[in-house]
Amino acid sequence: MSDIILRTKNLGKHYKNRWAAQEINLEVHRGDVFGFLGPNGAGKSTTIRMILSLITPTTGTVELFGHDLFKKREAALQNVGGIVEKPDFYLYLSAYRNMQIAGSLTLGKTPDDKKINETLGIVGLAERSMDKVKTFSHGMKQRLGIAQALLCDPQLIMLDEPTNGLDPQGMKEVRELITRLTTERGITVFLSSHLLNEVEQVATRMAIINKGKMIVQGKVEDLLKANANKILFNVEPVKRSMAVLKKIKTVSEIIQTDEGIVAKIDGKEIPSVVNELVKAKCRVFSVQPKHSLEEYFLSVTDER
Repeated sequence: MSDIILRTKNLGKHYKNRWAAQEINLEVHRGDVFGFLGPNGAGKSTTIRMILSLITPTTGTVELFGHDLFKKREAALQNVGGIVEKPDFYLYLSAYRNMQIAGSLTLGKTPDDKKINETLGIVGLAERSMDKVKTFSHGMKQRLGIAQALLCDPQLIMLDEPTNGLDPQGMKEVRELITRLTTERGITVFLSSHLLNEVEQVATRMAIINKGKMIVQGKVEDLLKANANKILFNVEPVKRSMAVLKKIKTVSEIIQTDEGIVAKIDGKEIPSVVNELVKAKCRVFSVQPKHSLEEYFLSVTDER
């Protein structure tokens, strides 16, 4: 059995005079939390809609669990669940009744009580199952949407901006749920988002899309290594510190930012560089690495 459960080749969608997504080549491995990153309007939702067969691509192919989506649609999608943008509910009905309705549409029959209660328990809503959805917070609605997507026992779940609009507590709850789905239930998660910090905390692999085109794809840890030698110096006075750093041969790509001075330097050289700054009577308050996902994203999309 192939480790790659989702593969797209040259996938694209053209609307009138523009490409919403173009030449999208994705590979999602079994067990991944796959972060699909890009600014708003980059083509993330369009790509997910094509993968879920909600819209027809202009170009390319989609393969799910070894099945060509356009030749064997039912077989390709039978192990896939998903939420595109914001999930919708009957607000005047209970969470339990919404699950019954969603199950009848997804499975072709109403799921039994045990299945509904078990699934609501997975997302932490078992105690609110009989409450009307209109009383739920935005975060609870997001978790209810994920519960609906889990009714078909998917091996792959596609989540489009699941933390969008949530407060910090809601984000934390969704993030923890995604981690549990992968570690406890073996579900592969495809997570679309523009919130880089959220994805950085849970993703194992990622792809970045910008202006409809894919820029890069790979393991998160491998991609971040490309920025691993960037160091942020919080020092004063800045002008004198800049001059000192520019004279040191092991320091390069020195720039001044709102946070301080960022420079490229091998980690083992940091003590000697700090020593040079101190000798020049510069006050060094902190030295920290700048290999965050945000830094990497900005470097490859030129969004600075």
